[in-house]
Amino acid sequence: MKVFKFPLLTITISFAIGIIAEFHLQWSFQTLVTLLFSFLGIFSFLFWKSKKALLQNSLFGIATYLLAFTLGMMSFYIHSDLNSKHHYTKNSFEESNSIRAIVTTTLKSNEKYHKYFISLSHFNDSIASGKLLLYVPKSNIETLHSGDEIWLNSTIYPIPKAFNPFQFDYSKYLEKQNVFHQIYTQENQIKIIQRHKTLDFYIENLRNNLSKSFEIHHFEPKTKAIIDALILGQRLELDKETIADYSNAGVIHILAISGLHISIIYFFIVFLLKPLKRVKFGAEIQLLIVLAILWLFALLTGLPASVTRAVTLFSFISIGNYFNQPKAIYNALAISAFSILLVKPNAIFDIGFQLSYAAVLSIVLFQPFYKKFYFSENKIAIYFTDTILVSLAAQIGVLPLSLYYFNQLPLLFLLANLVIIPLSSLVLIIGIVILPLNYVLPTVAVFLGKILEFSIQFMNDYIHWIAQFKSGIITNISFSGWLTFTMYLVIVAFIYWMYHTKVRNIKYILASILLFQLSYISVKWNENQGSELVVFNEKSTLIGIKNQNSVIAFTDIPENHNTTLNHYTRGTFSDSLRIFPMQNAISFQNKRILVVDSLGIYKTSIPPEIVVLTQNPKINLARLIHEIQPKEIIADKSNYKSTVKRWEATCRKEKIPFHAIAEKGFYRLK
Repeated sequence: MKVFKFPLLTITISFAIGIIAEFHLQWSFQTLVTLLFSFLGIFSFLFWKSKKALLQNSLFGIATYLLAFTLGMMSFYIHSDLNSKHHYTKNSFEESNSIRAIVTTTLKSNEKYHKYFISLSHFNDSIASGKLLLYVPKSNIETLHSGDEIWLNSTIYPIPKAFNPFQFDYSKYLEKQNVFHQIYTQENQIKIIQRHKTLDFYIENLRNNLSKSFEIHHFEPKTKAIIDALILGQRLELDKETIADYSNAGVIHILAISGLHISIIYFFIVFLLKPLKRVKFGAEIQLLIVLAILWLFALLTGLPASVTRAVTLFSFISIGNYFNQPKAIYNALAISAFSILLVKPNAIFDIGFQLSYAAVLSIVLFQPFYKKFYFSENKIAIYFTDTILVSLAAQIGVLPLSLYYFNQLPLLFLLANLVIIPLSSLVLIIGIVILPLNYVLPTVAVFLGKILEFSIQFMNDYIHWIAQFKSGIITNISFSGWLTFTMYLVIVAFIYWMYHTKVRNIKYILASILLFQLSYISVKWNENQGSELVVFNEKSTLIGIKNQNSVIAFTDIPENHNTTLNHYTRGTFSDSLRIFPMQNAISFQNKRILVVDSLGIYKTSIPPEIVVLTQNPKINLARLIHEIQPKEIIADKSNYKSTVKRWEATCRKEKIPFHAIAEKGFYRLK
């Protein structure tokens, strides 16, 4: 298999790299226009000179990829909300801002608030655009829905950065969705102006009605949540325990409608419509019905990214099959990815997008070699062999990304997939069959519902059993972006060797493995060279010191900080972690740190450079500063906000640096 037989694939990769480049470089519109016209001119000249023979020479190929790269940069710039002249950030923020907006998306709620994305139309009486994250108390009388036009006066807050080092940064995640600020509202503060019956409004109503149709079965909440996730693409009601079990078993993808689910629906529809090929224009009718059902299903689920990319992919596969080009899967992959990125360039940063295409591409690349592992001609044996090989191929494709994003490796994913893939397929098909029967033949629907309920409960119990094996998952794996890249080089070298099985080609595998090993040594050596002290952003006091490849933590409640310390130890590639009770005096690189707790004792013979205030000590801060003359004051998150504000004013008056952990985030000293 030669990559250049599928130029659309490499052009799409160039386009995607251009999107990533613009995200980091932030070049101006004038610069991008200049580049675009320059490369377009070179491309046109070489195209004319080569007598319109696509990729006839290397210069034309390079010009093509550079043009695609620049188009990717331009696409990201155009779709970035911040570049709009009406974006709300172009206006000055008041203490209380008048906001008029339309609710676009309902998000998963937390313990206290319902969460929504809203799209602005007016900001402080000016026409505005942009998205905000809206928090509405659960005690609010009215529940918001897609299409609701709302008005409110409120303070706008920036979305906080990661609380502590190496933790998930929610602000960066939302930034890649063009969301930069959030609003916390009071009870019944929002006024609904009118309800626009948009496409989102009708889809949400239809989805809610379809979900309510399952009430005749009286399913348990866990069973109903799985049905909503698999059939309607709604994961809002899934509980934390279920999500944790599926994640630890390595089959979390089952709970999000993606390529697996769309492929099941696709082949089920094709199977049902097979008799159409016997009639005149049957192939055309079959194609139109397949495309219509796939996109109706996508609309029903609310067009989430995972469903959109899967439906787009299978739409192009359907078209390819109609034109008798079933082997053009690489072009179908490329066109579907290009189409999505053209409309929504930010999709390249979506973890699901990356995992989906990595998995599908890996499955397709390994597929020609599956037959070598068939030990029987029995269809059942071939099915289970295919299930194992497809799961293994997909896991190889997503392994570097899984290690980078999730820092864990499930070892029992094959055992889980062997049962879950056919069982989830059965659940999906039965669920889709039951859906219309809930309205027309409820008695039959209830009978089939018993089978559906048993299947889901068995699936949940099996996954829970798999997840209980603590040795079945390796967690807290230290990994970096560069290691992700070099591991993919190893995989690419291995695939290249499989297609070109010559002894001399093994050198590419060995060279890539050596590069990966050297990369790991380099990354770990760089991380272990430095030392630092961190006052963490925690409700109870936690101070950590990293010295080369070991971490020492000081806290009186270690059980409250396991997750934070695991993130920090993993992120710094440290080999050991030791925890000690909190001390009033800590030494770091010849600097003395004094911890003043609720007892308020700060008398010391050796003056400290830094003072950490914790647990609301009743002290006169001005007197403390005059007596021990520290160079910096830190107040951790265990203190009252009002007290911290008073201390901040005192430090400003005394002209001494002050760091409030709750406001500015964790404190790092190197």
